Amino acid sequence: MTAAAAPPVRRSQAERRATTRASLLAAARALFAEQGYAVTGREEIAERAGVTRGALYHHFVSKADVFAAVVESLEQELVARVVSAGLEGVGVRDQLHRGCRAYIDACAEPSMARVLAEAPGVLGIEACRALDDEFCTPLLEQVFAVCQAERVSLPGHPEVVANLLLGLLNTAGAMIAASPHDAVQHDRVADTLDGFLERLFTSSD
Repeated sequence: MTAAAAPPVRRSQAERRATTRASLLAAARALFAEQGYAVTGREEIAERAGVTRGALYHHFVSKADVFAAVVESLEQELVARVVSAGLEGVGVRDQLHRGCRAYIDACAEPSMARVLAEAPGVLGIEACRALDDEFCTPLLEQVFAVCQAERVSLPGHPEVVANLLLGLLNTAGAMIAASPHDAVQHDRVADTLDGFLERLFTSSD
């Protein structure tokens, strides 16, 4: 006697919406990375994702809205990678070095480089800063809290140092993202960043 097949599991409307949105973001990210923001059309994104144009319009009001969502997802991914790399370090200095290197290495990857390079021009500087404030600044604040615990002093006010360090990382990442296949440029930026980080902190007795 053959057992009756189990009825198919029906996904909720929320699950279907989440799946569709994830497919659209994956398709948009690939297209933006391959050919850039200006060339990519919303219809092309919908076709790559395997959904209707109506489904895309339901989730995103404009191409810029799609791009903003892609950049936000990249920021989240970058933070996760930075944290993961930092956790492999011993002591706050090593953790910071590893995290920063993970960030600039990611900026050279084809799936990220072009999108990150175009983000300020498409979204505007203020929108990019807002993303930094949401995802990156809290991470640096955690680093500075560890500094205090490890008796490592900062060369100035923590909030100012956080913003200056973030600006340094953004510039380093932008330089690499602009020439993702230039290994010489990558090494120059990485080595120079390491030099800045070596001089950033001083141990307190």
